[in-house]
Amino acid sequence: MWLSLAFLACAGCSFFAVHGPSPTATSSDVSCTEDSTLPALDAIAGALAIGGGVGGELVDQTSHPINHYELYYGLPAVVLGIVLLVSASNGTDKVEACQAIKHGTDRGCDGCPAEVP
Repeated sequence: MWLSLAFLACAGCSFFAVHGPSPTATSSDVSCTEDSTLPALDAIAGALAIGGGVGGELVDQTSHPINHYELYYGLPAVVLGIVLLVSASNGTDKVEACQAIKHGTDRGCDGCPAEVP
């Protein structure tokens, strides 16, 4: 019970608990979040929330009708899941930027044109 309450209290933790490096940071002594635990938790919770909303709708339509399930349970669960997945994506991006700065690697994209000096 307490674990689930703590998990819900930290819903979307990546928005406020994961800190990326400043845009001008260049050295390895910058202070930022290197651990991807919180974005992973947000991604898991988001997937479970969306799965619960959609799965509940399937159960509602097939065997156990719940009055206004979509309005009171399904839609809020899907919206919460989307917010959590966006939070996980944002947190993962910050963590990757931090790891790139700390380890001295470039964060480029595949197929991007090379910079002209």
